[in-house]
Amino acid sequence: MFNISTGAMAKTSTHLQDKEVNQVYKTKDYSKFKSKDGNRNLNELHLKRLTESVKENDLLHANPILVNQKYEIIDGQHRFNVCRNLGKAVHYIKVKGLGLSEIQILNANSKNWKAQDYIDGYCSMGISEYCYLNKLLKETKLGVSMLLSMYASDDGENSIKLKNGELVLNNKTRGAIVLQWLNDWNLFYDGFNRRSFVRALVNLYSIKGYSHDKMMQKIKYQSAKLVDCTNTKTYLALLEEIYNFKERGEKLRFF
Repeated sequence: MFNISTGAMAKTSTHLQDKEVNQVYKTKDYSKFKSKDGNRNLNELHLKRLTESVKENDLLHANPILVNQKYEIIDGQHRFNVCRNLGKAVHYIKVKGLGLSEIQILNANSKNWKAQDYIDGYCSMGISEYCYLNKLLKETKLGVSMLLSMYASDDGENSIKLKNGELVLNNKTRGAIVLQWLNDWNLFYDGFNRRSFVRALVNLYSIKGYSHDKMMQKIKYQSAKLVDCTNTKTYLALLEEIYNFKERGEKLRFF
């Protein structure tokens, strides 16, 4: 038989009691809260979705925002704006000493939306460029990054613009032509829709003097040379060799 002291149990139980750490406050005084310099800009799509969710089932009280001693919002700026827009009380926890580094950590650990989520969302808001891109995705079966390399600008900011609702497809003519080229290449090369190959074709579009019809004539007799390459530059070197095969005089350079 086991003999356990009730006194010992009571002592252990007291020792393991939970402690209150951060108290949750609530207020409708929205003026006391501030944005923290360096935090991400508000995403209108996320704000719209969150607003609709709260209207349907308000659980904001179960997910308070996080502020520092200056009432700068460290985590929950979208939740705060929803509360203010809907006239609801803001539930918040105040923790001294939090700053930009904590904001970056929390943002990095938050769930990332997929590109398709942004495209669907902004299209539902009536932004035509996103609806156009969505249509291309369904019709071509190409990936988002490939279509952006074909139809959007070459400034390297497309991923950021896509998420912020600022995407502009300002190379639609180039995109349509490269898409037709891809359809032609499909007859000769199974890897026609590889990302690096698509980007190689985008580069060819900007080369003065390049003729796609000439390339198609050349590839009819050299299709065996087509192999998968690891990057765009290697594809360009391969395509240059095919294009200039048996050419007399000055050869056209692809890079």
